[in-house]
Amino acid sequence: MFAPLPQLIDPWRAVEAGAEFRGSLPLARMARLREALRASAGEARFRLAFSRDQEKRGVLGGEIEARLILTCQRCLEALEFPVLITLDLVLVSGLDEAGLLPEDLDPLLVSAEPLRLADLIEDELLLALPQIPRHEPGECPAIGQGWTAGAEEQPATGSHPFALLGELKQRPAREPDRESAQEPDRELAPVHARVRD
Repeated sequence: MFAPLPQLIDPWRAVEAGAEFRGSLPLARMARLREALRASAGEARFRLAFSRDQEKRGVLGGEIEARLILTCQRCLEALEFPVLITLDLVLVSGLDEAGLLPEDLDPLLVSAEPLRLADLIEDELLLALPQIPRHEPGECPAIGQGWTAGAEEQPATGSHPFALLGELKQRPAREPDRESAQEPDRELAPVHARVRD
């Protein structure tokens, strides 16, 4: 039987009781996560289950699922980022105990203080955020449309940046006009005459 998410919980008692929680949390209530979002609409669905593993360790398993709206750093448009987190955490009371865990196990440090599960869910969503949110190549709406339109307007012969240079190299050299070539001689003739005088 599933219980609604309490604000505070004693994690060790939850382990002994085999407590399991399912439900959803509005993203707008997560102040730290909201700062990284473009829009805070939507919710995070979760399943959190406390139990003991084969080694008798207290563990917290479950899933967290959400669709986050971020800002693409390439085109500055909205980016929908789906998140599906699988939880497999081992409860530990200190850093020394955490250091003894196998490398494939993630510790969850708990103390005598009650655990706020809503903060745990928000922490996991923050850890799932990409460092630089970006659409996949070619999926940015503004940039993709701009490049496509530009490509359609260009003629086929001018699509290569060096096509015009190649055409110029293949053209024969233009012969100078004979009349224009003789004009400088007529202008210089009086100068030579003055020198001879």
